[in-house]
Amino acid sequence: MKAAVFTTLSLGLLVVVALGAGCQKSSPPPTALTVEELPAVVEKAFSKAKPDTRTLASQVVAFVQAQEYPKAFQALQTLANGPDLTKEQLSVTSRATLTVNGLLQTAQSQGDQNAAQTLQNYRLDK
Repeated sequence: MKAAVFTTLSLGLLVVVALGAGCQKSSPPPTALTVEELPAVVEKAFSKAKPDTRTLASQVVAFVQAQEYPKAFQALQTLANGPDLTKEQLSVTSRATLTVNGLLQTAQSQGDQNAAQTLQNYRLDK
């Protein structure tokens, strides 16, 4: 009886220690890309992606360069939900999303209704 209780407690303690050690890993949050570096970083990260994914990444770059931030944001959301992205591609997509989100907020503060609507829709869908 005592051996069973001791074994159960030992196993429980081992699980807690193992989970605690696994939770120690902390990675810093992603940082936004600058508008200037976004095209090169996105193109590099998706250069070896499947054709559809690479095309979508190129569209993101084109939308940002054309200052069509609502379209860029939507394309990034689609890109982020891609089933076969690498860790690097997910990181770049997250960083690009932060950049475009900031650009949308700036556009909204300058009276851009499309930017305001895009942000509103994102908040509602979250």
